[in-house]
Amino acid sequence: MEKLFGQKLLVIALTAALAACGGGGGSSDSDSDSPPVSDGGDDNSGGNQDGGSGTGDSGSDDSGDDSSLPDNDPSTVTVGDVSTAELGFATITATDITLPNAMVNAQEVYQLAHYIGRTDSEQDEENIDIPIRSYTASCATDTDQPKMYVSTTLSEGNSASDTTYGSVYELQYNPDTMSFEQTGNATILNQCYESHGITASSDCSRVAVLCNTEYKASERYDIEKDLVEEYGTTWMKIEDNLDSVAGTDNEEKYNDQIWLMEWDNKPITETPDAYVVNKMHGGTHLGAQELLYVEDDSQGRTSYAFSVTARVLVSGSHYSAGLTVINRDDWSMSFSGNDHRGWYWACGHGHVLNIRAFYNPGNEMYGALCTSDGNDYYPSPGLHAIAIKMEDSGSSVYEGTYNHLVPSTSAMISNGGGHTVVPVDADTNLSVIVSPKYIEDANMDMFLQDELGIDISGDGPFDEECADNGIRNCFFSYIDSGEYPVISRQGLYSGDALDTTSLTRVGIAKVDGEGSIEGNGIEWLATDSDCQISDPQLVDLKNGRYLFGYAQFQCISDNLPYNRSYNKSGDAMRMLVPKAYYVMEIDADLNVLEGPVKLTDYGWGGLDEPMYLGNGKVAWSYIKNPTLDTYIGGQQNIWQAIVYHSDSVN
Repeated sequence: MEKLFGQKLLVIALTAALAACGGGGGSSDSDSDSPPVSDGGDDNSGGNQDGGSGTGDSGSDDSGDDSSLPDNDPSTVTVGDVSTAELGFATITATDITLPNAMVNAQEVYQLAHYIGRTDSEQDEENIDIPIRSYTASCATDTDQPKMYVSTTLSEGNSASDTTYGSVYELQYNPDTMSFEQTGNATILNQCYESHGITASSDCSRVAVLCNTEYKASERYDIEKDLVEEYGTTWMKIEDNLDSVAGTDNEEKYNDQIWLMEWDNKPITETPDAYVVNKMHGGTHLGAQELLYVEDDSQGRTSYAFSVTARVLVSGSHYSAGLTVINRDDWSMSFSGNDHRGWYWACGHGHVLNIRAFYNPGNEMYGALCTSDGNDYYPSPGLHAIAIKMEDSGSSVYEGTYNHLVPSTSAMISNGGGHTVVPVDADTNLSVIVSPKYIEDANMDMFLQDELGIDISGDGPFDEECADNGIRNCFFSYIDSGEYPVISRQGLYSGDALDTTSLTRVGIAKVDGEGSIEGNGIEWLATDSDCQISDPQLVDLKNGRYLFGYAQFQCISDNLPYNRSYNKSGDAMRMLVPKAYYVMEIDADLNVLEGPVKLTDYGWGGLDEPMYLGNGKVAWSYIKNPTLDTYIGGQQNIWQAIVYHSDSVN
């Protein structure tokens, strides 16, 4: 891939921080409760509640002159075991569920990456009181009684130092009550200290989950097969590559294993088959692990794929991310040759902080959306990159196609990142990101035209002249160089208070099969001139509509102290626990069709992903009292199973 700006920036070197890592190898009464939403396109026929205009920032104007939505939080009615909220265009139902063995969920892991905050309160890790990410899988979605499987990490107590275990439990939808019921089909994975991504076959006969085990766990427990030893690359066999840390506790710290646990035609109360699929996981826990399953594609292949950040110890330490594809038919993997699939390394330039896997059934390819702390265009830890990489991109040495650049003040801290990719058809995906909101079009145009010589008379920063130079997705707005005028950088530390330079927004771009953005760029569907916006969700309702959700966090008008990193409990909670959630429905052209409507009784984890449940339904599971004003803590043994029912299918 050619460098951005041709010859002008080729001379800029990697900073010392990246060079040392191997570079590209690798609550207040004054709150503002109602963030606006852009029209997302030319047609906003949406049903905004109580006369709300629904207008805000357009996809191309970032002036910060936002209009406000009414405070339209629907009331919740509970009848029997089911609570219900009517949104005007959808109904949400929720039931209480007890976690396996009535244990509480585990706290989120220290240093897990978020979009506007991180759990990096190094002075006191006990302050990280939000749930570790949970995962869901749905099946039998073509019936009136679909199921949902949930992977949740459990804890023996309320301390971050307490022993944790992986767990899986099953829920079944009852069409009479429009809600979930527990089936009793559940298990605790004693050999796992965490469980992550989960998936299920369409008929629910096969369920699989990712399990984090400890150093050389395969020597202590029964396994079916060690795929890493048989098919993995040298770096994947990290347990055989310990020279640089031999004799220290790092020998174990950086060499956890990941297993794939599968129940094939048996209840999950029985012992699953276990396969070793990764041996270079460990160290800083920057991302989460997702598991996908495809059964019998057009080439007759059945496969699993999972994404994970990983650390290797080669001439020091470096980490990146891989997308591993497993041939389920013969339990094999291939990272080279004509039949290679996935990659084990280098999803984006620098350290990969987050990776989100997806599968497009139209072109039958896996891919991932990655957030890293550097970029090839302007190699600096001051510009995080959000990139899409597909499994046919060549090999691990190739990086993905950049969608956006996000400014940062250090290698690990930024307000923004890539969330997920949702396929539309074989040639189109919807890419969801969080990004800072601070730059005006006039400033961008000045930079593009006056300093980079780019013709801005066309469609803006994604114009033809830029593409003619071999560069895709030419979003230059955050570039800062001594050779050019400085465009104001995001104030990540922001002094004593939150200010406009640290506000965030959520956008969606239509991208092609290789990650190149179509049209004029990113539509900023959720933005606010007072508050930070994050934790996006996007789920295909499979009727031409998509459920889009996001969360509102701390606001400037709160007039509260602000400390971006190394937070004590109060600051950490304001950045990691939302004040409110919002949902709306959009179409594939990013027009807002319904909403948004504010939710305070229901929510989701910032890195979670709800699942399609069939017939306009979307399902997920999360803690009770999820918003800041009513927060009762992030460790609970009674959760809620939540179902969104869209009126669009009735």
